Amino acid sequence: MRSVTIQCLSEAVSPITHNSGTVGNESIVAREAVRTPRGIVLVPFLSGNALRHKAVRRSGMTWLIDHYGLRGNLTLPQLNFLLHGGNLTQSTAHENTRRIAEMYALWPLLRLCGGALPDQILQGSLQTWRGTLVCEENRTALSSLIELPKDRLLSAEAWTSGYQYTRGDGKKTGLAIPEDAPSDTSNLMIYSGQAVSRGAIFHHGFVVQHASPEEVGALLWSLQLWQQNGGTIGGNARIGHGRLFTEILCDVDPDSHVEAYLDVVQQSRDRAIEWLQDVFAAKPEKSKKGAKK
Repeated sequence: MRSVTIQCLSEAVSPITHNSGTVGNESIVAREAVRTPRGIVLVPFLSGNALRHKAVRRSGMTWLIDHYGLRGNLTLPQLNFLLHGGNLTQSTAHENTRRIAEMYALWPLLRLCGGALPDQILQGSLQTWRGTLVCEENRTALSSLIELPKDRLLSAEAWTSGYQYTRGDGKKTGLAIPEDAPSDTSNLMIYSGQAVSRGAIFHHGFVVQHASPEEVGALLWSLQLWQQNGGTIGGNARIGHGRLFTEILCDVDPDSHVEAYLDVVQQSRDRAIEWLQDVFAAKPEKSKKGAKK
């Protein structure tokens, strides 16, 4: 099996507010330091962690949960494992290789993303690239990956804009407000921040190590589901921010790989659910030596 690389070009079709924090009441977009001929420049980027979670794990697992009829039937540890990678809560002194082999066969998406059972770490095969803004400062980094125009690209700062919104005030609607209601309070809170403007393009990608057709199909299917559900990244999706339109660039046949993945999903449904219940089953407490019967 060989490694498969899938590259993506994602165009912002709404302001992108993938933030690193706040300064006062203003949200600040995440930036990375890039060395250029004019010195170090802070350039907006999309973290690989956010892309991995939103575009792959969350989109693919949410579909699987619904497809397997598990919505509302999972424990919190199971749900956190599927959607967020889980958490170690017990000793990892013993590795269960049979459990790993079964997961690889039954859950291609888990084999791709990995995770942590209560007593075992399951390594995934997916490497995620961060989103690199297509701008003049990143020309050197991108020139070996994609074709760029010879003319000078816009600078990173040219792609950075701002936004400001105001929350409404219920008193101004005139609905169910008594005439003697106090008038000295207001809900008109202003909130603002930085954003990457519409039209900006980010280059990012994924590498599936020692890839099987099912794993590549799981990745491509998850990306397709992500796009169908808005393709959002970062914050403020509730007010229309963070939408990306993504073009996928790869040298494999997407349809055949997705079909291979969906076949495994369909054939493995009952055994996959059984595996999930088994690995999260409560273990009997060990009796202490010398305990009285």
